[in-house]
Amino acid sequence: MLKGSLQEKNGIYQAVFYYNGKQKWKSTGIKVQRGNKRKAQQRLKEILLEYESNPHMYDKISFVDYSRKWLEKEEGAIDIITFESYKQHVEKHIIPYFEPLDLRLQQVTFEHIEKYYSYKLHNGRLDGKKGGLSRDSIKRHGVVLSLIFKDAVKRELIKQNPCEFAKIPKAQKSKNINYYTKEQCQTLLDIIKGEPLHDMVYITFLYGLRRSELVGLRWRDINFSAGTVTICHTIVANGIVVEKDKTKSQASNRVYPLLDDVREMLLNIKEKQKADKKLYGKKYINSGYVFTNEEGKPYYPDYPSKRLIKIIKRNNLPRITWHDLRHSCASALLNENWSMKDISDWLGHADISTTMNIYAHLDMTHKRKMGNSLNGLLKA
Repeated sequence: MLKGSLQEKNGIYQAVFYYNGKQKWKSTGIKVQRGNKRKAQQRLKEILLEYESNPHMYDKISFVDYSRKWLEKEEGAIDIITFESYKQHVEKHIIPYFEPLDLRLQQVTFEHIEKYYSYKLHNGRLDGKKGGLSRDSIKRHGVVLSLIFKDAVKRELIKQNPCEFAKIPKAQKSKNINYYTKEQCQTLLDIIKGEPLHDMVYITFLYGLRRSELVGLRWRDINFSAGTVTICHTIVANGIVVEKDKTKSQASNRVYPLLDDVREMLLNIKEKQKADKKLYGKKYINSGYVFTNEEGKPYYPDYPSKRLIKIIKRNNLPRITWHDLRHSCASALLNENWSMKDISDWLGHADISTTMNIYAHLDMTHKRKMGNSLNGLLKA
């Protein structure tokens, strides 16, 4: 057990003790005056116990500085997309929030973490608009925070990870997902006929592709002889653009049948790329991607989304995001009486529970139709 003594300095009792051969001074915060000595001795005992249980408790390690150093160590040690995601969370959210608090690593408690979660839930947007982040986004922030503190626990700088005890606030009641009916999708396709977005929307609606999967579709993934489309490559942007032979999950690696209409569409795209190559000559980029600009360069990952928003606004169409086209695919499949398991496989969900959680209200609409078909078959 550590032993120490009281010393007077600037009118305050100081706890003085030795640890690993080094003298440590820690203020008790108790003034040197009559009747306070016993209180100071009790505080000395508490400080010695605190220090014995966590020798780094009073080290002046800034939480913000430690977060920066942790991020530096992760670079090159993990997947580049994962790192860029961590970097955005740390530099754009975590550091700007915690820096004004000026907390040491050892001072951060689960209450600080919970306050951070709550703040981000209500005021977390970075685009200047009102509102907060989704609960899923905050969970990802929690993963990064937990990794930072796990690293500190491993290095014996703190005894426990405060994220283990921090609860993420309950999200507000989730809104129904947005999607287009097949009639609305047809209207959209008619409006954008003749421009590159047309084929992107068409294929996304039929296959329910994620945006990263769509822009990452390569000619080598299309087997015209076997009649298949393989989803195994993505292009994503999170600070930087990255092409990778990897999808969101193992289940996202999937093979689709090459539908007749899609085959014809892809052959037309192929012919156009040949014409573009003749036109641009040596300037043409043989990227190998299906969706490219006239010079052969694949589209920036957010091009489809931004272009879709402009067209929707210009034509006063119901507002949807690009990801809602994936939801539109699911809705169309439900209306065609396919099961949730079938839809889960088609969309490449890792687990059917994901499909059920997202499309529960659509499934109920489907079940009502089924119920109506049974209604009146028997006399009550």
